[in-house]
Amino acid sequence: LQRMAGELRGAGVKRVNISLDSLRPRRFRQLTRHGCLEQVIAGIDAAIAAGFQEVRINAVILKGRNDDEVLDLVDFACRRGIDIAFIEEMPLGRIVEHDRALSLASSAELRASIGQRYQLAPLGDPAGNAGPARYYSLSGQRSRVGFISPHSSNFCHLCNRVRVTVEGRLLLCLGNEHSVDLRAVLRNPRYTLTDLKREIVAAMAIKPERHHFDLAGEPEIVRFMNTTGG
Repeated sequence: LQRMAGELRGAGVKRVNISLDSLRPRRFRQLTRHGCLEQVIAGIDAAIAAGFQEVRINAVILKGRNDDEVLDLVDFACRRGIDIAFIEEMPLGRIVEHDRALSLASSAELRASIGQRYQLAPLGDPAGNAGPARYYSLSGQRSRVGFISPHSSNFCHLCNRVRVTVEGRLLLCLGNEHSVDLRAVLRNPRYTLTDLKREIVAAMAIKPERHHFDLAGEPEIVRFMNTTGG
């Protein structure tokens, strides 16, 4: 991102989300398996300098692994004047590092922790532009803090998100495998941009009504987030 931020902004990208689960280099590397904290922070700063309309940090908090950094992460966002969103861990892919049910840090618990330092006030979203995130203002700060709660507060009825995977599939729900093959459309010389738009709009008719995440059982989706794409 540090290298590409300016080019992405010039191409018309308006907002970027960057995962940042820890501010401690060793812990960050353990959580991400290979990530370099210095590079990620440099990318965040480059995105801010590039002038994106919105730069947001995403953090997944796990009890016993990084729950002691919640306030540090909020402080980091506030110092840079950017938003931060805390996301309850979604059961995507099979893991052995921790028990998902025991490590889940709910949005309510995180709000209580942040409330020890900042006064939180809920922000309305009458247009539904925030999608699954519920945002709060922080007293005396430009930054907002958001909470995405797939377990403790189901948001499916408000979801307005789809994703494109690296294989060119339009994924309609993180918790389902319903998808549409856009790559075939893009590679067919007979198809135009109008045809592509038509395929995307038509796909909305099969967007699932809800996910079926279940912490107690095996995940139904074996796809990891890092293979899903944004």
